[in-house]
Amino acid sequence: MEWKTTAALNKRPLVSSVYSNNTSKWSPDFATDGVISIQAVHIFHSQLEPTPWIMVDLVNMSKISFVRVFVRIDTFGERFHDVIYEISNNTSTYEQFGFFRGPAVNGQVVEICCGSPDVGQYVRLRVTQGSNNSLNIAELEIFSV
Repeated sequence: MEWKTTAALNKRPLVSSVYSNNTSKWSPDFATDGVISIQAVHIFHSQLEPTPWIMVDLVNMSKISFVRVFVRIDTFGERFHDVIYEISNNTSTYEQFGFFRGPAVNGQVVEICCGSPDVGQYVRLRVTQGSNNSLNIAELEIFSV
């Protein structure tokens, strides 16, 4: 099986929020630009909220095998925890295909796999536990076959 790297590259993610509404520093576009920032800026950073999420529209139906997340490098790696990986054919009904308990550490590369590839157009990562959470993602890759 050969994977395409990466179906998310240069796609414009939708997100639950952006920290301080400052897209010049923490836009969701930084999560899919192919660049892994080593700083506290030019990463995707959500507001503090109960269930922050990031969703990528792959434009076409794709057979998705796994996602790879490059966790923020400089600090706050532990914010990436209890994250579910979901796939959908529409934006209203998602099915869970993977889970990362965590917490992650600074700069960790997390791969969340599903048992077997599944077809979908929308891929979402969502924190599911806690009440004061923030997603801090340096890069998000979605692998399809």
